[in-house]
Amino acid sequence: MNSLPKRDKLIVAGLFLSKFDQGGLQTLGFSGFIEAFNAFGFGLGGRPASIKNYRDEFDPIFPNPRKGWHTRPLREHCREILDLSGHLSLSAYIELLLP
Repeated sequence: MNSLPKRDKLIVAGLFLSKFDQGGLQTLGFSGFIEAFNAFGFGLGGRPASIKNYRDEFDPIFPNPRKGWHTRPLREHCREILDLSGHLSLSAYIELLLP
């Protein structure tokens, strides 16, 4: 993860939160999404709002209760990250995201 550009790290965090939803929060010990946005945002050197926006970007793709940005296509740089890491397991994402 250290070799990824900062934007890509933020996208991976948003992808993780969309894909694993409440299970991902619980696995990492977060009490809710706001705590996760803050932890990932500050920990990865970005803004918590960016993490939320990236989660919303991926929400139409995964079976979760949020609609996200369902009225527009996935942005190209997010599509590239999804293509590279969308298949990863929960444990593989945790290895990417945690120091």
